Amino acid sequence: MKYLAIHLRTTAFSVLIMLLCSCTDRYDYPIPPASFEETVLPPPAKVTLSKESGEWKMFVDGEEFYVKGACTNGFYGMPAEFGATAIRTYGVSDDSRRILDEAYEAGLYVNFGLYMKREADGFDYDNEEAVAQQLEDMKNAVVRFKDHPALLCWSIGNEAEASYTNTKLWTAINEVAKFIHEVDPNHPTTVALSNSDPVKIQHIMNLAPEIDILSINMYAPALPNVLSNVQSAGWEKPYMITEFGPRGTWQMAPEPDRVLDWGGLVEQTSTEKAAIYLQSYQDHILGNKPNGCIGSFVFIWGYQTHGEVLMWYGLLDKKGYTFPAVDAMQYGWTGAYPANRAPVVEDRDDILMNGKRAEENIKVEKNSDNTASVVATDPDGDPLTYDWMIMKEGTSSPDGSLPPPMEGLITDNTSATISFKAPSATGGYRLIVFVRDDANKKVASGVIPFYVN
Repeated sequence: MKYLAIHLRTTAFSVLIMLLCSCTDRYDYPIPPASFEETVLPPPAKVTLSKESGEWKMFVDGEEFYVKGACTNGFYGMPAEFGATAIRTYGVSDDSRRILDEAYEAGLYVNFGLYMKREADGFDYDNEEAVAQQLEDMKNAVVRFKDHPALLCWSIGNEAEASYTNTKLWTAINEVAKFIHEVDPNHPTTVALSNSDPVKIQHIMNLAPEIDILSINMYAPALPNVLSNVQSAGWEKPYMITEFGPRGTWQMAPEPDRVLDWGGLVEQTSTEKAAIYLQSYQDHILGNKPNGCIGSFVFIWGYQTHGEVLMWYGLLDKKGYTFPAVDAMQYGWTGAYPANRAPVVEDRDDILMNGKRAEENIKVEKNSDNTASVVATDPDGDPLTYDWMIMKEGTSSPDGSLPPPMEGLITDNTSATISFKAPSATGGYRLIVFVRDDANKKVASGVIPFYVN
């Protein structure tokens, strides 16, 4: 344990809390009662930014700190085992304190999300009362968590500008950042954008000058454009890539090898995805360290719970097994792969349905007999198990993750080659195989979308 939980029950402490609750600080904002009621923590980390010899750097308590981060959806302390130094959250929740504590125990810092409401979801930035209430909520969160020793920086909004029109958003963001600078001298501010549009960046420069770091969520193949857009906008502060990964479902061009004629999207194998994660990190994140990029957060550490196609992202499955992308990120972060590697499904030639690849627009009849096969290997020669499932396109479990498999279709879903019946209802489906090294909690996957006439 890095800090000692102390139950403070003395009369003197109670009097102190009463005094704190009855006063305001010099910014005329109430100090909340005992934000961390039952723990005594070390002091907050002092996080600073400095440009040295033309290169922006982040420092934590005087030591240079490069952000090797993961966007987290569970498993909050686990990234440290693979070389990460930070995690990212998206908003305040009942779990915020627990997440900070888990990160601290693991030696990780937290890019703490303050969720700014989006115009695209119906929030009106012309509504002064609603904007003021949102600011009040942000102030409460900042004052509550600002002294936690795991805190790295404040992320004010995530893609709040997606499909927006009202530039008062930037003024609202600036007000939050201004308050942070008044009450928290230890942690910088950032805002995460949905793209690297130079116009948006210039709006931040002009309307939100209290932002210290620019953050951009960007996926292949647009990630290589970030640096030129940041530079053309005239941004002179550091930046981070706060989400990255393979091509997004929204980036799929209408080409036969990506989009099928019934609308299904062709998904890469987990091994193909891992290669993209590593290339993105090495070429367009770490490679731009001299150009102002102070780090990144890989998307997403956990399993996917929403999106057009489940499993498109996600570095872990629901069991907590790690996909090849985790091995790739460990290599990117540390320069060495883990001692035991995830199974490999090399490419889409290695998973077939009726002898056809996913790109071949597979269509079958209701209740028809079909076959599928996968070729997988394990770099360490470990025994592999197979787990096939069929899911209807667009369905999910109550928690948003993959639904339970459709029952009664697959004869034996534990072999590398299977026989199965097509569903009895017309529509799009996905045939998914998980290839697991159970002894080491590693997993690979392959997917074939198909249509039932």
